[in-house]
Amino acid sequence: MLEYVYSKIKTILRKLDMKLERAKYGYIDKLPKEIEYFEGGMYDAVYEASCKWPNNVALDYFDIQITYKELIKKINKVAAALKESGASKGDRITVCMPNTPEAIYMFYAINEIGAVANMIHPLSSEKEIEEYVNQADSKIMLCIDISYPKVEAIIKNTKLEQVIVVSPSRSMDFIMRVLYKLTKGRKNHINKSQHVIMWDRFLNKANKYIGNPHARVNSKDPAVILYSGGTTGKPKGAILTNLNFNAQTLGAKYLVPELLKAENAYLTFLPNFHAFGLGCCIHMPLYFGSRIVLIPQFNAKKLKTYITKYKINILVGVPTVFEYLTKIKFKRDGLKNVRFVVSGGDMISMTSKEKINDFLKAHGSRAVIENGYGLTEASGGFIFSTKNIAEEPDVIGYPLPDNEVVIMNIKTKKEAKLGDDGEILVRGLAVMKEYLGKPKETEEAFIMVGGKKYLRTGDIGYADERGVIHFRSRLKRMIISNGYNIYPANIEDVTLKCKEVSSCAVVGREDKLRGEKVVVFVVLKEGASERAAKKELGGIYKKYLAKYEIPREIRFIPELPKTKLAKVDFKALENY
Repeated sequence: MLEYVYSKIKTILRKLDMKLERAKYGYIDKLPKEIEYFEGGMYDAVYEASCKWPNNVALDYFDIQITYKELIKKINKVAAALKESGASKGDRITVCMPNTPEAIYMFYAINEIGAVANMIHPLSSEKEIEEYVNQADSKIMLCIDISYPKVEAIIKNTKLEQVIVVSPSRSMDFIMRVLYKLTKGRKNHINKSQHVIMWDRFLNKANKYIGNPHARVNSKDPAVILYSGGTTGKPKGAILTNLNFNAQTLGAKYLVPELLKAENAYLTFLPNFHAFGLGCCIHMPLYFGSRIVLIPQFNAKKLKTYITKYKINILVGVPTVFEYLTKIKFKRDGLKNVRFVVSGGDMISMTSKEKINDFLKAHGSRAVIENGYGLTEASGGFIFSTKNIAEEPDVIGYPLPDNEVVIMNIKTKKEAKLGDDGEILVRGLAVMKEYLGKPKETEEAFIMVGGKKYLRTGDIGYADERGVIHFRSRLKRMIISNGYNIYPANIEDVTLKCKEVSSCAVVGREDKLRGEKVVVFVVLKEGASERAAKKELGGIYKKYLAKYEIPREIRFIPELPKTKLAKVDFKALENY
């Protein structure tokens, strides 16, 4: 009884506090005094969408279309099969899949039965898969066939009792399945055993299940485990709740309403095991009856086909994707259907932003590239830039409703003054519950400022008088040379002004004299010469940078190393 009363008082105080904090952000006049957030699970939210838009296409996968009505039936069948397999509310079920319909069915079926989806990258190494499965204590796992050999090798080291294997061709039409089998599929040999079951055989279990697989879940119940390096770099499982994702989606409706319309089509290539992909490219559109075009393996060379063939309206991606977009030859009105473009996962330079916006306009789109900012521990995205501020330098935008952002002075650990740089902190509905099984790391992820508990982002930025948040740099990437704070993103933006440069990245290297020195890695445009580029960069740096910011070393490389999520791999560059 006392626990219930305490919980009620805590909820009332939180709502009152967030109402007071909202006054900081004047980005919308018609924001309700109190938003009624969805009280159920993520599955329940999509189920409601299926009642409103039963005949809308939910999934489009290699021209096979699944309506919302069909989607719910398929999810229910997977949920029944899970129950028949022995899954219970609270279990952690691992999903090791790219973006295929089966991954969507499984994710929402896990949520329907009240279990927790443990989402991992299918290209993870054997040891990584073993670690993630063991961290979650999973007994059931769904994996793509190409990852099965790695899973087979680690089953004995885990508590896995059942591994469900599926091919990405399972939901393709007959011709596509044959083509896949002839090219990639024939390489995959599944050694069936007591632990291994193919997808169709797994589905047949649903026929034996008697009862309703649906479980009542609370919005604050854990829904997803996503892995993040956090501020230490060692992967930890961030536990996110139903409310984290449902509140993110509903909050976005008030901040960027044009993004959330039932007639929109999303190009969903950001992966389901990435918070930005799961939240903004899967759950958000499905919450509002939109169509998602599932891309299991992104191919930049097919980007034009994706956009034109599927009449894509919403493009959400990382900066490298939009950079590639500008190199494609479209008709004059080839991008007329593109209404909204969101860049996240990494910062985009002002030079690149201007180039992309000009390209969009020249090809019939009224969209401008808008930033989404977040991290795994805060549901992937909790700050978005509205169109009226999107073209301003280093802007990342406003926090979603009922999320508060403060800038903390790194030295004093107190709130910084408006316009002063400091660490970006967040509290509110976006923030994770905890790190899985790591109380010490969970405690270290938060900090008390002004009597309130905030999640540390490890990023440096500042707030202006409008409540708009600006990004400077990753805290780890900030270079300190001769006592000066140097922001790599600024130097990268200046470097891209050189006509010879295609892309670049800046890192700090240890220097006995200065503490750190600035090193810039440059990829030249085709046909450009290193000599000409060095000469031009010298003039540009002298004009646009302070003396202490000018790179001490320029290194030319064929291409920038990338992480699995297509971000620039700065750690690799530091050891280059």
